[in-house]
Amino acid sequence: MMKKLIKTAVVGIGVAAASFALAQPASAASFTWNVGDGVVTYNDGTDSICADAYTGEGYREVTVTLVPVNGGGPSYTWTDNSNSGSPTCRSLATAYEDTYYRATVKTYWGERDTTVSRGSKYFYS
Repeated sequence: MMKKLIKTAVVGIGVAAASFALAQPASAASFTWNVGDGVVTYNDGTDSICADAYTGEGYREVTVTLVPVNGGGPSYTWTDNSNSGSPTCRSLATAYEDTYYRATVKTYWGERDTTVSRGSKYFYS
């Protein structure tokens, strides 16, 4: 009986420790998000977010609207197009550390002649 209680206690402590480790606040992380007509990337090391419309097969645009969800940072909206030659980026270095952002993306492709909502992605800067 005592062995069973000790085993249960050890397992309980292990589960509690694992739960605590998994419940830590989310930290910033870099990502690449394919949005159909281009990509949106966030580089945590440089605190920059970029939109890059694909080239070839007609004119394309990637529009990003970036809003701080928990305050503490600026809001941005910008568009990169396939004629720009390089990604269009915004620096988040002036934002407070651990600002929680929502990036909402819309894309346009000339051959389709429509704008498509690509949804939102949430991340910490």
